[in-house]
Amino acid sequence: MRALIIAIVLGRLFIWVIQTNGLTRRIWKRHPILTELGECDFCLGVWVFTLLAWKMGVNFLEPDYYPLLSEFFTGIALSFGVHLARIGWTASFTVMDLTD
Repeated sequence: MRALIIAIVLGRLFIWVIQTNGLTRRIWKRHPILTELGECDFCLGVWVFTLLAWKMGVNFLEPDYYPLLSEFFTGIALSFGVHLARIGWTASFTVMDLTD
């Protein structure tokens, strides 16, 4: 459980750093597909959380383990959950300007 919480927090921080870093923004401008990947929290999160799941040993398919597939599935699930949490946070705490 501890590794899962650490993976979630680290993953979200890594995603934020990657998305706000000037170097990665310059790299992403080289190709439209890279730009889309960098702007999408969920898309980038799949790869970040897959690497973290592999490194930290987080596996949502326990007690079964399928090399690479377990990490990838865990990365997708974590990315989706964190993406929904970010959307909820933004919806709850963003001030909407309704003036024209």
